[in-house]
Amino acid sequence: MSRAPFIIKIAFYKASQKNQAKNVAHIQYIATRPGADRGEFNIGDDLDADPGTAAGHAKYMDERPGSHGLFGPENKTPDLREVQRELKDHNGIVWRMVLSLKEEDAIRLGYTARESWEKALKATMPEAAAKMGIRESNLKWVAAFHQAQGHPHVHVVMWEKTPQRTRGVLSLGERKDLRRVFVREIYAEERLALTAKKSAIRDLIRETARKDVFSVIREIEKARLEVRALAGQEPGLPPVLHTVTQEELINKLNGLAKIMPGHGRVALKYMPVEVKKEAREIADWILSQPGFTGSVERYKDLARQLAGYHTFQEQRLNEAAQKAYEDMRDRVAQIVLQGAVKVQQIESFIESRPQMTEHEATEYEAVKISEQALERKEIENIPQEGTIGGRRIGAGSADEAAKRLWRTTHYSLNRVYLQENPGADILKPRLNENFRKEIAERLQDIASSMPDLQGKPAYTYLPDELKQKARETAEWLLTRQELQNRFSEIGPLKAERLTRRMAEQVAIRAYDLVPKEVPDVEMVLHSRRAEEAVNKLRSVRSDFVKDDLEEARWTVGAIYRALTYLGKEKEAREVAERFGKEAGLQHNEILKALEKEIERIQFIADKSQEKGQYQRHMSRNDWQQLTENLGLEEEELLFPWFGVKKVEENEAEEKQRVKEELKVTLIEDRVSPAVAVLEQAGGKPEDLKELRWTLVTMTSVLKALGVDEAGRERIVRGWCERAGVDILEARLKDVLDRTTISKDDIWLGKRSWERLMANLGIKDAPDLPWSVGSPIPMSARVASDVWKAAWRALERERLRAEAQVLLAAEREMQRKKREAEREGKSREG
Repeated sequence: MSRAPFIIKIAFYKASQKNQAKNVAHIQYIATRPGADRGEFNIGDDLDADPGTAAGHAKYMDERPGSHGLFGPENKTPDLREVQRELKDHNGIVWRMVLSLKEEDAIRLGYTARESWEKALKATMPEAAAKMGIRESNLKWVAAFHQAQGHPHVHVVMWEKTPQRTRGVLSLGERKDLRRVFVREIYAEERLALTAKKSAIRDLIRETARKDVFSVIREIEKARLEVRALAGQEPGLPPVLHTVTQEELINKLNGLAKIMPGHGRVALKYMPVEVKKEAREIADWILSQPGFTGSVERYKDLARQLAGYHTFQEQRLNEAAQKAYEDMRDRVAQIVLQGAVKVQQIESFIESRPQMTEHEATEYEAVKISEQALERKEIENIPQEGTIGGRRIGAGSADEAAKRLWRTTHYSLNRVYLQENPGADILKPRLNENFRKEIAERLQDIASSMPDLQGKPAYTYLPDELKQKARETAEWLLTRQELQNRFSEIGPLKAERLTRRMAEQVAIRAYDLVPKEVPDVEMVLHSRRAEEAVNKLRSVRSDFVKDDLEEARWTVGAIYRALTYLGKEKEAREVAERFGKEAGLQHNEILKALEKEIERIQFIADKSQEKGQYQRHMSRNDWQQLTENLGLEEEELLFPWFGVKKVEENEAEEKQRVKEELKVTLIEDRVSPAVAVLEQAGGKPEDLKELRWTLVTMTSVLKALGVDEAGRERIVRGWCERAGVDILEARLKDVLDRTTISKDDIWLGKRSWERLMANLGIKDAPDLPWSVGSPIPMSARVASDVWKAAWRALERERLRAEAQVLLAAEREMQRKKREAEREGKSREG
């Protein structure tokens, strides 16, 4: 191999028969060289091109082991098939180049990654082409970086859009010009650094007596050594990951991904015992691979040398070497865990399961603004109402939850009782401290056993034991002394229906007490719900708050706020004033309530806009209080906003890119059979998490299959009735309507489709209505990343240990020198 720091090789071929044998020989050489995958060409596909052609060479550059994929002059990744198609049809000359650096030079210059070569080629290819007489507007090229140990390099294929040059051979002058262009760019930073270093040393010599120059240089070298001992240095290139080894690593990562938890911090020390064991075994396997073993043994030997400065006992030295290995093994095991998480993400994405979590930012009450504080303008940093995103939220107040539950119990019973007894008095909730504590204790008891509901709670998804506790608490509340007479008068059917509703409220309030992770969400307004809410608010009655001036004033402001946030600012005041008059409020009381609400809305808007995150919506708790004050049931005034997890632009682009890579397509002929079996399904899973997953997934799949909103509701309702799914109307509406506003592009992989069919009790399941490609290319990238990261971790520590040994030797030598000097002075004395 040449010892030159930079090598450039140039060849060319024309689309003619006379050069075909030469081209085949060249491609055959690079395709079958050690480390290349002989099975990477699919000759049966006319787009995959014979390896003895320009298109085949492009495929080799893109896919051979060690390659990091094609890149070109544009910011987007070139499409391999388009490049192959263009090269197969090209009638002019195609040049191929190899630009290579020695590994130590590549490390020093920063050319061990694709990004550096890509930047360099984008800067130089137009000028290089100009040296050959090719205009930039007529230039086409693609390249690929190969991270080969010893000589990292790029392959470049270059051609003219419209063939003009008739001579492929480059003159000696053209070759020299090309070399100068590339060398000038690749060595640019080093030339600047050397110039600066030369100037610095020259200045140092001028300012330092000659007798001190060598001691200054020694101090500089010692300082460099200390830096290396502390931080290490840039490792070399990793060993080639051969195909067989890569497949084995993929299988190991897949196995680990299956037993890893699906949530929580990805740290080795927090993993279950079996996960730790498996991750460490994979790390041992990686460190035992050819290319790794030499560095491992050297690292262990260095640990022995360092320990040798403190002990001569062989056992202690062996323990130090073993401890160093175990520390390194755990570093690699951590890398392996992170790779397994990526495999989980790939698997999840390929199956494209719908979000089970029903994020509602407004389930968590925002900081309340008291009237006095608002008047004094003393409140700072007010969050947008009801929105708490992207962080862990602590448990809510048990006292507040108890108050809300008792209030809801009264208003719910009042509503049912007044249907049979119009004109009866409205019972107002009164709550002494002892009773409040009793309610809070019951809620805390349920909360302590509450499973991870992954979003909005529902009685339907609770285990039987917690369902029973929630129901007992509901019955206990409804039969309290102040309520039991009315409860006993409403009739058994209505009593049962009310008890079930209150059990749902108990579950919701208990869930408020559970700490939870809340994602960063944005509130999306459901258009149909918004329209229905506006129409309802225009015609509401004030019977429930006529005798309670405080609640009446609050309701006036809440109606104004709700209509304002629903986009009806012009009529909000008129509707709120009319309600206030019907509730028996004086005109000045109505005006005061509205003024406070307007000031409140503006105050929150100003504070939230300062943070750039203002969204116009009410909290769910305030919406529930408004619903109760109007004497309505939840499904009569559905909460019109949904919390949707924010998706970063790059995340959405990545999802689309992977979808295209998987070639996900809906097979039209399979849509009708799939919809037909969903229309007839009557089974349900016993597992409650599976029940929730089935309900959400079934609804999302129907949307993905093109079933309209009315059709989805009919099919899902039919299944709930046939399968006996005990779910309240409002909760079912939440699932249906959330699917309507969702922008997720949902499809199911084979396993998820089989899971859905099994959960629905469908035995003769139709074929999967989507065609989904293989995850192998993505898993291969993960395996390659794990391999390289493990190598970097090992080499960085080995290089750091080498510097530590050298530094320790230097210090030991200095210590012995000082001792010798002291002994010499002692003898002289």
